[in-house]
Amino acid sequence: MAPLHASLSLWTWSWDPTVVAGTIALAAGYYWLIRGGGRATDWSPVARASFAGGLLALFLALESPIDVGGDHFLFSLHMLQHLLLAMVVPPLLLLGLPEGWRASNRIRVSPLAANILFNLVLAVWHLPFLYEATLRNQPLHVLEHLSFLAAGMLFWWPVLVPAAERAGMSVIGKIAYLGFAGVPPTILGLAFILSPTVLYPFYAAAPRVTPLSPLDDQLAAGLVMFGLGNLIYFVAISVIFFRLDDKGATAGDGATIAVEPAGTMRR
Repeated sequence: MAPLHASLSLWTWSWDPTVVAGTIALAAGYYWLIRGGGRATDWSPVARASFAGGLLALFLALESPIDVGGDHFLFSLHMLQHLLLAMVVPPLLLLGLPEGWRASNRIRVSPLAANILFNLVLAVWHLPFLYEATLRNQPLHVLEHLSFLAAGMLFWWPVLVPAAERAGMSVIGKIAYLGFAGVPPTILGLAFILSPTVLYPFYAAAPRVTPLSPLDDQLAAGLVMFGLGNLIYFVAISVIFFRLDDKGATAGDGATIAVEPAGTMRR
């Protein structure tokens, strides 16, 4: 059984002043944009809820026991933190912007470059020597988190540009984009699951705060990366495919497909 003091420390909140101030600044900036950034109808309740959800996910990832547990005790919690920063926070924050802003031709991101960069960032930071370094070097750890957020923003931008826009991908293109992106997390997750040894010595030496052994914790981390990571992509693909859009969505062959409320499609 894990020592009581170690088990209790797992439930500690970070309360990093920098993170708290940054979250408040983002919320204040968003409120300022709503007040002076165009018509009130541009900022729909769904957009506001999405941005609030993104801020909440950001705060939980960096301040809650997810952060403390991942930094000191459990690899599986660290994987959950990384997925929140790269795959949950960015799309929610971007969905908080008016669709007209995301349709702007002033911001163009190459889907291929964004996809490759995102998965490179995800893979490189999990190289054992570099991952171990982030756990022992706080500035490097902060850089890792910022890179997940930045790469995540670039990755999700092409997905959230309306398909009808000149710079937007088609529905089929977005589905293929997300399907391709699911390959690296699958490989990474399976590597954690199938490895017969603990890949990161830091967690092998960490105090045991749960009944999980270091190898079981690594297996759980692999399930988080493989299962939850692909589930996020699956949800995004489902929303893209079944999203009701009065204007229709441009398919890969240039035809327009409108999705009826009953779930049927018509050309």
